[in-house]
Amino acid sequence: MPDHNLINPETAAPAMLGRAPARRGRWVLGALALLAVGGAVLMRGEIAAGLHRPAPAVATVPVEPPPALTVAVAAATPRALARSVVGDGSVVPWQELVIGAEAGGLRVVEVAVDEGDAVRAGQPLIRMDETLLRAVLGQAEAAVTEAQAALRNARQDLARAADLSRSGNAPRQTLELREAAALQAEARVASAVARQGEVAARLAQARILAPTDGIVSRRSALPGNVTSAGQEMLRLIRDGRIELDARVPELELAAVRPGQPVRVTHGDRVVTGTVRAVAPTVLAETRLGIVHVALPADSGLRPGMFARAEIQPGEAQGLTVPQSALLFREGRPAVLVVSDDRVALRPITTGRRGEGVVEVTSGLAEGERVVATGAGFLSDGDRVRVAVQ
Repeated sequence: MPDHNLINPETAAPAMLGRAPARRGRWVLGALALLAVGGAVLMRGEIAAGLHRPAPAVATVPVEPPPALTVAVAAATPRALARSVVGDGSVVPWQELVIGAEAGGLRVVEVAVDEGDAVRAGQPLIRMDETLLRAVLGQAEAAVTEAQAALRNARQDLARAADLSRSGNAPRQTLELREAAALQAEARVASAVARQGEVAARLAQARILAPTDGIVSRRSALPGNVTSAGQEMLRLIRDGRIELDARVPELELAAVRPGQPVRVTHGDRVVTGTVRAVAPTVLAETRLGIVHVALPADSGLRPGMFARAEIQPGEAQGLTVPQSALLFREGRPAVLVVSDDRVALRPITTGRRGEGVVEVTSGLAEGERVVATGAGFLSDGDRVRVAVQ
């Protein structure tokens, strides 16, 4: 009986030969995988070593300081500057007259002027209906004539009674009666004359005349209106004069005097006025005082306009630097102060301005040197070389 467990060399050899290449392929793949893993580990180690390896030293090159710029300097110097006091306000009439009706119950028949018209003293402005007043005046004149005639008769009777009394032909009582009648007649004449004058005055009130030269600033009367006593009819600017009521801070009022020149600005228009008066009181709510500035007739300004006044009380000393030295940093004025061979930015407070100079009210001392030109090209701490002047 054959043994099936024995391997037949003839049949087994081909089978083993077919299985051997497969095993070798698996070995090759395994070896390649090991090589790949080893290479990755080696590369990771080199990268890690490279990260921890110190960087190569870089040679340090010394930095040269920027060269010093040559600048012109100027010293802060006291100088006489024109002082100005500034205030704003409204243009108002110098004097505005309110012209009203003196008599009531009269009808307006004519208004001879309009707003803006220039008038002369005595010029007719408004005329009212005079028909009734003229009739009443006629009655008053007739009453005067009648009273005067009665007075003449009474005086004649008195004269005859006096003659008879002196001759003894008339009693004393008759003379006294004639004297009393004459006195009564005189009183009636006086009363009639007074009544006539009253009516004549009322008739005169029916015509409104300009009390002075001026300009009509407002007209409220219209033809057909019936007046009442005291009713406003017109407004008149006396002599056409206007002025600016400038409101000035109380601390600066002491420098303002009547007669000082004033530069008045309204938009692009500039006129020259004069301080007429300074109000004796200050407004408690605003702490501002009113300065009355007289304006020229040809100023072109009108009441109600808003204008600015620059009062020029004279000159006063102030510490100044050239305007070219002025810088603005973050919206504030400053200068570059030169000390040794460097500049330092110094904030300052400015005031008045003159011919090419500006006043420094704080932040700078007399004699300190500042960069006069080219300050805009420098920064705080820059080295400079002062130009020989």
